[in-house]
Amino acid sequence: MTTAIGGGYLWYLLKNPLSLDASPPAVIADLPDTMPPAAPSTIDAPVAYDVSAAVDSLEKAVPRTFGDIERRIQAGNNTRAHFAFIVSREPFRVRVNGTTISISTDVEYEGRVWYRPIIGPQLSAACGTAGVPRPRVRATLVSSARLTPDWQLRTRTRVAKLEPVSNEARDRCRITIFRIDVTNRVVDATRRLLEQNIAKFDSTIARWNARSRFEQMWHTLQRPIRFTDSVYLMINPYSAQLGSIGGTRDTLVGHVRLMASPRVVTGERPREAARVRDIPPLGKADSAGSHVHTGTHVQMDARFTYPVATALLRRALVGRSIRQGERLVRVADVELTGIGGGRVALGVQLAGAVKGRVYFTGTPSLDRANRQVHVPDLDYDVGSVKLLVRGFEWMKNVDIRDFLRERARLPDSAALGKLVTLAERGTNRTLTPGVDLSLRIARAEGTSVLATTKDIRVRAVADAEMKLIISRAPSVPRPRLPAAKPAARKDSAAKPPARKDSTRKDTAR
Repeated sequence: MTTAIGGGYLWYLLKNPLSLDASPPAVIADLPDTMPPAAPSTIDAPVAYDVSAAVDSLEKAVPRTFGDIERRIQAGNNTRAHFAFIVSREPFRVRVNGTTISISTDVEYEGRVWYRPIIGPQLSAACGTAGVPRPRVRATLVSSARLTPDWQLRTRTRVAKLEPVSNEARDRCRITIFRIDVTNRVVDATRRLLEQNIAKFDSTIARWNARSRFEQMWHTLQRPIRFTDSVYLMINPYSAQLGSIGGTRDTLVGHVRLMASPRVVTGERPREAARVRDIPPLGKADSAGSHVHTGTHVQMDARFTYPVATALLRRALVGRSIRQGERLVRVADVELTGIGGGRVALGVQLAGAVKGRVYFTGTPSLDRANRQVHVPDLDYDVGSVKLLVRGFEWMKNVDIRDFLRERARLPDSAALGKLVTLAERGTNRTLTPGVDLSLRIARAEGTSVLATTKDIRVRAVADAEMKLIISRAPSVPRPRLPAAKPAARKDSAAKPPARKDSTRKDTAR
């Protein structure tokens, strides 16, 4: 008799499932955002300087020809010996090697010597005249460059070498019969001319308003960079260091490293600071010591809105069944909401042996091994527990709670994947003319999670390489260069009125 009654009750439950309707959990205030920020980052910012404009100022200052083959100069204390020369030079060539700027030019010259012996006519000799190849001297200037703490470029230039182009006889004008070396005279004159004008190269560089260019860049980096609707990049620079200075050909490159806390955020456009921070002094890289963080760590604050999270959970849960003895309970629908205090509520619509809705609550956490957001402490809400006590005690034994703990998971890639793509696409851009920003992300990994009443926030850190390419450095207008005048070639000198010249030409050695 008892068995028949029990079987009939079970048949009744299967045909007429019990109904329950739990009240949703109460909503409280959100917790403050205590998710840890990403480590500080370094952003490489190589600054390219085209130094040819400064060389143009030197080109304008130093004549292309100097000297006068007709102007006789006494050879030291010897009143009987005189010499003269005329020099023409090639345009200056510039080459950057590391921190050193080398500026060189080759000069060609003609030389003539006169000697008036005690007895006899005046004698003379020449080199580089009458179709004979002119001797050559190579002048090399060396300039060292540096960036000052106030972001200005400074150089210090000196004459490094002045010497014949080769050791061949062609490149020496030594008049042996008179023991006069015109080459040395030309070298001395060229040195004096260069030393009088090299300061113009340094002063031209000093007039470059490099600081204003860096200030413009610094202010630009403090503004939000829009990727798309509701997605922005904040670079947040706060200090800068000079790593090294180098370069090739005619370009000098200062390797500046910016210390920053870059973040990719979603939601409303971040508010700009009420006062833009001024550019800090440029420090030395070694001054930071152990505080230097290599590489770029981009903080990404991805968000799961509750409709999006609910849609993902429905794919994983709806239609699943849980059996408890003869009872079969099926998940008909789910909905995830935020209830404040860092917690979420999962409303589950049941079908089968039980019809109605129950609520589970818990605190989302990050399963870093599986790269998923889950709720490890998910359990029946207080209101649902009270309801189950009144006639549904058997539901406590149904492993629906463990089933939900295991399967109610959100892959962090669902929030981060699109954000990473937007970051890479949106960051490779021109910020201002001559300043390009590039970003290459190696990997992004969630670090923490926080549930609010509006959404579930996943904080991730992307290991990346971020660069600022500053190709348009400060410059000054190029000066107009004078046209080169060919050196006058004089193959004979004026004859003294009262004496007869006897001209001899001695081969230069």
